[in-house]
Amino acid sequence: MNRLICLLLSGILFPLVAFIPASVELTPKEKRQYALALLQEYDPEGWSIIKKVDTLAFNNAFDRYADGNTEAHVREAVGTMVHECHHGYSALMAWRLKPNHIDQYACAYLGEGKYQLIKFTPVFPTEEMGKTIPAHLRTLRFATYIYNPKEKIRLSSNTYGIYGLLDEYIAYYHGTVADVNMHRWYQEHTNGTTNDWYAYFSTVGSVINAHVEFKFYCLAYLLHAQKHKPEVYKAIIRNEDFVNVFLRTDREYGNLIKKYAGIKTKILNNLKAKGAKIGEDNEWIYLNRQAVGNFVNEYKALENELKKPAYQTMMQTLQASAKPAKSSARGDE
Repeated sequence: MNRLICLLLSGILFPLVAFIPASVELTPKEKRQYALALLQEYDPEGWSIIKKVDTLAFNNAFDRYADGNTEAHVREAVGTMVHECHHGYSALMAWRLKPNHIDQYACAYLGEGKYQLIKFTPVFPTEEMGKTIPAHLRTLRFATYIYNPKEKIRLSSNTYGIYGLLDEYIAYYHGTVADVNMHRWYQEHTNGTTNDWYAYFSTVGSVINAHVEFKFYCLAYLLHAQKHKPEVYKAIIRNEDFVNVFLRTDREYGNLIKKYAGIKTKILNNLKAKGAKIGEDNEWIYLNRQAVGNFVNEYKALENELKKPAYQTMMQTLQASAKPAKSSARGDE
């Protein structure tokens, strides 16, 4: 699932953000240039992930993650590009830093050129925990990443247990940052109609719940390990690098959710002021005669689950296991 990226010369990128006509079919080169231009302007950290992967990988065909070849296809895929590229960053940086320990480490990008190596400890397949999750908590990504009785999930989220779950959590965080930040493009390059904002809300709405989903998956995994695999549990809890990165991701993703809530409220209020018929409930955002998924109901279901004492106690255990202020995070090489 690595999204490997071809970085082009930055000096030619910025003009492309504004001047490629939206209806034009882009050439492969233009498609890559446009994606990189968007990221460099609206999500520099995502662009940095892509740039680093380009130095580590042989072929970075990141443009394949856009379903089509127009500007709109690219804009709606930049978060996916960053998400998948972080998978590449995590594996490739770990292999570079620990070449004699292949598949024993992951490497999380922390921002501002900083990263954190995380050594794997013994795990069990995530599906062992997933089988115990009740139906009402099996939300959008459950069958893809956790447990699907119809097929064996071969993604790292299952095969690498808690470390695969954390890798997805981090990747979704970085991808969601890119998608949320694209609100600036819509403000700067559209008339700000309901049709314009429909695409934005549709894109962000598809990823925003990953915050609470992967937090729930990780904590549920730890609770299952604590009860059924105590030695596995003890090794994970003592893995300070894992604990620190998990807590950091949870904190920063939570802040991003709050940021998006403010952005969404401002956009909807501006549309109302222009005379648009706007509504919102736990399932939909209504934009005149269109509706786009809001998925608040799923978010709240998991959020309420995480308020239960078992999860709260587990979070307290993780916080108590975290490293003190001095961090082992290192700068990009």
